[in-house]
Parts: sequence; C-alpha cells; structure tokens
Amino acid sequence: MFDPSGEFGSTVDQTALDAASAAIAAISPGIQLVACLSTLLQITGARVEVRDDASDALIGISQTNRVSPLSGSGSPGMPPQAAVVFSLRTNTPGGSGRGRLYWPALGAGLGTNGRLQSTFPGLINGQMKTYLLAQRDALAAAFPTIGFNVAVRSRQTKTTPHVVRMQCGDVVDTQRRRRDRFPEAYNNVTIP
Repeated sequence: MFDPSGEFGSTVDQTALDAASAAIAAISPGIQLVACLSTLLQITGARVEVRDDASDALIGISQTNRVSPLSGSGSPGMPPQAAVVFSLRTNTPGGSGRGRLYWPALGAGLGTNGRLQSTFPGLINGQMKTYLLAQRDALAAAFPTIGFNVAVRSRQTKTTPHVVRMQCGDVVDTQRRRRDRFPEAYNNVTIP
C-alpha cells in the first residue's frame, strides 16, 4: 500500500489514475520473483484503489490488463498456497505498525534443510524493494503534485505508518485463501 503525502481532494482524476494503473501493470518484477511464480501463474495486470483516509471508503479505482500476461518461469514444485512473506516494518510499535506481503512461491526451490537457499531471501527482498519503489514512482509520475510512501494501513487505529524496513525469511509460508480457489479432485476406492 502507498500513503499519499498530499491529498487527492474530493475527487480523483480518473485519467491520472488510469495512467498509474497502466504504468504499474507494465512493471516487471525481478527475475527470481518471476521464477517464484512458476509456469503455472502469471501477472495479468494491476488494480489501483484510492481510499478515504478517515473511513477507508473506496473513492477511486482503476484496473489495467497487461498487453500480454507475464508468465512465471520457475518449475512448479510447491502447493498453490505456498508463499514467500515480506514483513513490512514501521517505527510504530505493535500490530498497527506491521504488515505482510505474500508473494506466490510455487516455483521456489528449497535447500536440503527444507528452507529457501541461504542467499535467496536477500536476493528477492532486494527485488521486492525495487518492485515496490517502481510502483511508487509510477504513482508519483501520474500524480506529480502528490508524493507517495510505502506504508501499512491499520483499519483499527485508522493510521498509515510508513515502512522503514522490510524483512524476508527463509521459511516458505502459506496463504490459506489461495488453497480455497483450487477445488480438489478425488479418487475413490471401495473397501473391501
């Protein structure tokens, strides 16, 4: 999520919002992030939402499809719910100052210890930072009078602290909701 340092006003310029979503859709993440997607997944576009700071109500939206989908490149070896997690940290203590960003990891390779290989978290953490900053720059180009910061939104406290660091661990996590999107096929046998 991105926090504008300026305000949009009572309405959002739809042309600028469409330009932002088109620019974000065109951004390609780093090679290892694309490999994590595996050949089963692809990036098809981008959706940009503008929400009211006081109520979180939706006040603007734009969705753009990529000219051609960006397919993942890694060999699938993990279940659909496997994800690399990027932990977003702010200077705000407690849960309101933390966030998590899940990236599909169907193509992530594990070492013999069952964890991501030792250099991989640092590599993809840097690539995710570059990807997020490119998205921020696309927003800033579309709305040149409004600055943007990578942030975490707390709906409980209605605050949006800015991210000052991002962590990526070496353990593949799960995003359970993704599993629900894959209906299971069953094989039955009779007993005896």
